[in-house]
Amino acid sequence: MYSIKEVATKFNVTYDTLRYYEKRGLLTNIERDKNGRRIYSEENIDDLNKLIHLRHLGASIAETEQILNLFGTQAKSVEAYDAGIELLDQLEVETNAKIEGLKQQQVFLQKKRQKFEQERSSLVEK
Repeated sequence: MYSIKEVATKFNVTYDTLRYYEKRGLLTNIERDKNGRRIYSEENIDDLNKLIHLRHLGASIAETEQILNLFGTQAKSVEAYDAGIELLDQLEVETNAKIEGLKQQQVFLQKKRQKFEQERSSLVEK
């Protein structure tokens, strides 16, 4: 069992974010201690891990909810899975584009560093 502070620290999110996810129904079955403080179970941590990954991949709250419902015990259908697969495919395309953009930025940085090193070397040689 984890406190809200431990969970917020573990996932680098604010208390308000955790409360918002709970309010939206993305995190469910959060228990309370005798003083009314939230206590997160391993299942809650697993759900939050999925949620955080989806959000970092760029999924909206509604899209995240859609996929999390497939992970849970909501009524399932072929159409629901098809929509989930389509959404995950789109997130993968977007992630690949981000990776490509980062690779281009990395090449830019390497070239600039190399240029700076060359210019520095020419100053040292003088």
